[in-house]
Amino acid sequence: MIEWVAYFSGYLLAGLTLKIGDDLLDELERPDLSWVPLALAGVLFGFIMTVSEWDLALMTSIIIGVLASGKVNRMQFAVGFVLIFTVVILIGIPPISSWLDWLTLVVMMFLAAVLDERGNEWADQKISPRAYKFFEYRFTMKVSVILISLIWPLLFPAAIGLWFFDLGYEIAGWIIKRNYSNV
Repeated sequence: MIEWVAYFSGYLLAGLTLKIGDDLLDELERPDLSWVPLALAGVLFGFIMTVSEWDLALMTSIIIGVLASGKVNRMQFAVGFVLIFTVVILIGIPPISSWLDWLTLVVMMFLAAVLDERGNEWADQKISPRAYKFFEYRFTMKVSVILISLIWPLLFPAAIGLWFFDLGYEIAGWIIKRNYSNV
């Protein structure tokens, strides 16, 4: 039981630290303070990626999606990526039972992430409030991963982990918006 608490806490803290670091960089313009949360997010991503092939696939698809979006434009993010790969190299890549299945899974989740990103840019709150809310909270990826876990049931814990990751991300965003909206 304790390992599940640690597992899902890792996802939650990864989302929390990533959003704190991102907002320190972009919203609060405090890049000097963003190093620690983004480094911690990198370490947490690395640990999560070493748990199972399913976590590795999920996090790999997210990382590819972030890199493809061009959002990694600051040195603080680069340090996070270096730490991700350092942790994965030190601990080791989990065994992958079927490379074809694994790559298919990564591609499917990457496409869901791209759809989320494009939908977020496209959705207009006035024209379609439901679509706006759906894409604002990135439900395409979260729902897709749950549905994909029907085909690959061992993905289900990672799918739930993604919801914890997003919960941490949203909590951090809410705290920063609430406490620093006047800054």
